[in-house]
Amino acid sequence: MKRWGALFAVAFGVAVAAYPMSLCEYRAPATDLVNGRLSFYYRHFDDPATVGSDISSGQFALSFDRLSDAPGQGFALSGTGEFSLYNLKLARAFVQASGTQRQYLAQNAPYFTFGGFDFSLDTAQAQPGIEVRAGLGYGRFTDVTPLAKALRIERKLLERGAITVALSQATLMAVAQEIGRRAEYEQLADLLAVVENLIEAEAGLTLNARAVLLMEEIIAEVGQERFCGWTAQFGMGYELLDPRGGPRDFLVSFAVDGAIAPEPGSQLLLRAFLSGPYRILEQHSFTLSASYDYQLNETVTFTARYSLRQVKPAGQLPAGNQSAAFQLSFELGGASVSLQVAFSKTAEAPGWTQDFLVSATLDLW
Repeated sequence: MKRWGALFAVAFGVAVAAYPMSLCEYRAPATDLVNGRLSFYYRHFDDPATVGSDISSGQFALSFDRLSDAPGQGFALSGTGEFSLYNLKLARAFVQASGTQRQYLAQNAPYFTFGGFDFSLDTAQAQPGIEVRAGLGYGRFTDVTPLAKALRIERKLLERGAITVALSQATLMAVAQEIGRRAEYEQLADLLAVVENLIEAEAGLTLNARAVLLMEEIIAEVGQERFCGWTAQFGMGYELLDPRGGPRDFLVSFAVDGAIAPEPGSQLLLRAFLSGPYRILEQHSFTLSASYDYQLNETVTFTARYSLRQVKPAGQLPAGNQSAAFQLSFELGGASVSLQVAFSKTAEAPGWTQDFLVSATLDLW
């Protein structure tokens, strides 16, 4: 696991060093992002020389995030679900969903009040858990996808020889600002003409039709959204349902969310949440999650995921589980290869469960 952690650090370092201009310098007038992910794997191995199935387990996981941020208000919705399977049956399920509505104290200010909820369902607990809370917070998120597209346009034009010198930061930011105002243009062709004029004015040349078509494809594409920012929240809440079946308590909660886009092909997301009664160190629930996606080039993608869930009942030791997964995916013409290493551990387990998967697909005709 340490080797894969080192690979994560190297990939993140390369991404940060590759672009002298930070994507997080861009500020969008409004942000509205939606992200969803679905994954599934299952392994079954039955040796006739042994009794029963030797290996028959898998996991189904999904996640959803919606983030909206405007000068005066914003909201966030997120949900995750992990379903463990054994012998083709559901062995354990964990579902968590949360939502927060933010009201900023002034236009474009980072200070806000908020109200929100948190729902959790763990089949290892007695019942679902539901919390409602309100409080104060600081921070903002911004959609930096327009600058990511401007940097990708510059890189592609340099690779194709359409321009011979890198664009200045002022021109890149101007291109990003126009892409960010796409909704104001009646036709994509109108926006494309403005971007083309900005680049031609700096480069001192006329872009050919292939270069213009390339720019149009990058501006129009969806699914590679990037965003930056962070928020920190402190709130007071009430437990409508205690997942352990105990009494309902008044709660204090702390939450930190962060997002960094080191360069156009990568995204780092972090989230930590702590909730519990007044004596929070003696009794609490804690979740931590992190994800990192990095597109090394047109054919290789690296992804890393980590999650920790911990429950500390009063007078008892903490219980919970954590998992990590690292994957390299290769798209090689008619072939695709994927290498994945996954680790998981419960609080009472002496060590980590390790899973190494290699898959390959080749298009013959």
